[in-house]
Amino acid sequence: MRSHLALLGAVTLAAGALGGPAFATGAADKGRTVVADSVVSPGRSLGAAPAGAVEHFIVTFALRDQAGAEAFVRAVSDPTSPQHGKFLSPAQFTERFAASKPDIDKAVAWLRSQGLQTGAVPASRSYVQVSGSVAQVNKAFGTRMQRYLRNGHVVSAPARSVTVPSSVSGVVAGVIGLDQSRILHTTNTHTDEPTAQRSAAAKTLSALGARPNATSGASDACSSYYGQYHLPNIPNAASPLKGVQPGSLCGYTPQQVRAARGMTASNTGQGMKVGITLWCNDPRIEADTNKWANTLGFQPLRTGQYKVIEPDLGYNPLYCDNQGSGGVNAEQALDVQSIHGAAPDANIIYSAASAPLDNALITSMYKLVNGNQVDAISDSWGGSESNDPITNGAYSRLFMQAAAQGISVLFSSGDYGDNTNGDQSTTAPSADYPAANPWVTAVGGTSLATGDASGSKVLFEQAWNTSSDLQQNDAWSGWQYRYGGGGGVSQYHAEPYYQQGVVPTQFTGADPHRVYPDMAGIGDPYTGYLIGFHDATTGNNFSLEKIGGTSWSSPWTAGTLALVGKRVGFLNPAIYGPGHAGLTDIKGNAMTHGFEYKTSGTIATVGINSQQVQDQTLVSQPGYDDMTGFGVPASTSAFVNALR
Repeated sequence: MRSHLALLGAVTLAAGALGGPAFATGAADKGRTVVADSVVSPGRSLGAAPAGAVEHFIVTFALRDQAGAEAFVRAVSDPTSPQHGKFLSPAQFTERFAASKPDIDKAVAWLRSQGLQTGAVPASRSYVQVSGSVAQVNKAFGTRMQRYLRNGHVVSAPARSVTVPSSVSGVVAGVIGLDQSRILHTTNTHTDEPTAQRSAAAKTLSALGARPNATSGASDACSSYYGQYHLPNIPNAASPLKGVQPGSLCGYTPQQVRAARGMTASNTGQGMKVGITLWCNDPRIEADTNKWANTLGFQPLRTGQYKVIEPDLGYNPLYCDNQGSGGVNAEQALDVQSIHGAAPDANIIYSAASAPLDNALITSMYKLVNGNQVDAISDSWGGSESNDPITNGAYSRLFMQAAAQGISVLFSSGDYGDNTNGDQSTTAPSADYPAANPWVTAVGGTSLATGDASGSKVLFEQAWNTSSDLQQNDAWSGWQYRYGGGGGVSQYHAEPYYQQGVVPTQFTGADPHRVYPDMAGIGDPYTGYLIGFHDATTGNNFSLEKIGGTSWSSPWTAGTLALVGKRVGFLNPAIYGPGHAGLTDIKGNAMTHGFEYKTSGTIATVGINSQQVQDQTLVSQPGYDDMTGFGVPASTSAFVNALR
């Protein structure tokens, strides 16, 4: 592992009681402009940050022609426009829309005049890496850096608004990295089944193709398909489910998912490149992916098919280590092996960030976009939408540049529905971010059941929205929300042009705002996808494990885009247009299917599509809904052909 040379942070927000930002008081001094409002950071204040401590952050630059960039992205992404598909190179985008070089030079000169050190400005003129002492930061930005104790870590954050002189405020859009209090998270999910039931290795690692599938009935074995087995001596499931429900699935193989989606041997993604952004890097992932593929009888990676771009400043040891990948190597494996499963011949480029912080991930994505290295990018991470205003459009600028170049940017929509934990009476709904940004395609989740070992027979596909009920003293204790695909309405982004007149007001609200997700893919961890990686929870040995979440939905969808054979750019205008990009609508809100399994000697019932036993805001219904958007690429050929 490369040595860590910089402790990177993120300018962030803490959610207030009503889900909005909790801003600290204080206006800009005369002749200065606020570029990042200060936020009351969570944690106990430890007083002023030491004057000599070094801070590392990025300063982002505004587009010279924001309106022009938006108009171009709308035209180039509109299937009915003469400009559709006529994408720009990074240099062309910069020349037409980015801040001028003299303006950038002026801003950088001001930063250096304050004693701050600056790195090289990328060719896109989008940001610059900056470092300096706390004393220099306080003086340059008119703020006051403080230290806080949060979750056992000492972090720094500005205690008052971050400002710049009006002379550079037209080009400096934001300062991202001074507040280290908000940590982003991944969107993969394990079930609460015992590890022995989640791990195919504990069942039959020798040959998953030889998993019993000729018989059905009562068995302790995991099932190759939905309904193959149910546990012996199991009671009827909790109401409203009827009768005994099927037992746990072993987890789908890539061959089964490809069959369920109608992918053929000729659908391989040859010549296409798919990118991933995430923090940290497990150097064993390539070898683990090949072992996973060989174990499952799937195509391994070719030499050079998988590439890692490491962060310029190394990895932050608070979050990353060489072997465990900071605890996110399961996510890294899921991303890589989902893309490879959908597009086995597509190249994969993993752009690693130094830490789970906004500035680190923004710079890691810019490496893919500025280099024009990929055709689509999957991002299985996020956090509270309350961060959006503080980044002052940095994400939107990045996503618009990607769209202008024809790079599709997908985000997992989250794994906890509307974030009320199934009880909106006690917790207000809140959006996930960047999934709620209007310039990305947010991918929600579904529960898919196959009826044979090949995967080609699909029994049903419903919105992923899971509740469970435990049997105690021969009685069911009551349904509890477990997880489900993220969705909802943005607090900060108005209804985008492509949703106007298309999405019902029941979702956008009387004052219409951006609603997500836009589409969905398979995500339910109770059916799950088999991945292979070194799991620290099982002695850091290689194992196959069933996993899910919209961290499965997004990369599999990104891999599916590679099957189009060319860049398709920003997907949403096609999704919300006639034909909805060949997606299949997911509808229905009745809980009619589930699972039963044993956990610590207790019988558990899991309800699939359990909206009727929850008190949350998301619904599944015909047409657009905030659980699955306009649906799933149930027919890969219909989806791919609609985008060609």
